Amino acid sequence: MDHPLDGKYRITSTNSRYGDIEKRSDGETEIRKSQTERFDEANCKWTSTFTIINDNEVKMISIADPSNAAIDFLLTAPDGSPSQKSVTYEATLKLARKGDKIQMSGQIHYGNDVVFLTMRKYDD
Repeated sequence: MDHPLDGKYRITSTNSRYGDIEKRSDGETEIRKSQTERFDEANCKWTSTFTIINDNEVKMISIADPSNAAIDFLLTAPDGSPSQKSVTYEATLKLARKGDKIQMSGQIHYGNDVVFLTMRKYDD
C-alpha cells in the first residue's frame, strides 16, 4: 500500500548563514513508504523519514552522512559547529495538499542557523 506522501519531490533550501559553509543539499528525491534516501550534489547521503502528525503537519527526521562527500563539504552540527560526522536534523514541516499536489515546508534550526526547506511533489 502506498503512503500518502509517496512520490518524487524537488528540494530547495535557503540558509540564514551566508559565506563560510556552502550548502549543496538541494536536488530531487523520491519518498517511498514515508522514507527517502538520496545523495546530494556533494555526495552527502541523506536518509529521511516523514510522519504525518495531522492534516497540516509532517515530522521529518533526516540523517546526513558525509563520509563519502566531497573533501571540502561540511555539515553544521546542532550546536552550530562545522562537522564531518553524521548529523541528525529534525523539523516539523507545514503540509499543504491540493489534489495530487503536495508541498512540505518549514524551518530546521541548529546553532545560530536556520534552513528554510521546501519540498514540492511533481509528476514524471
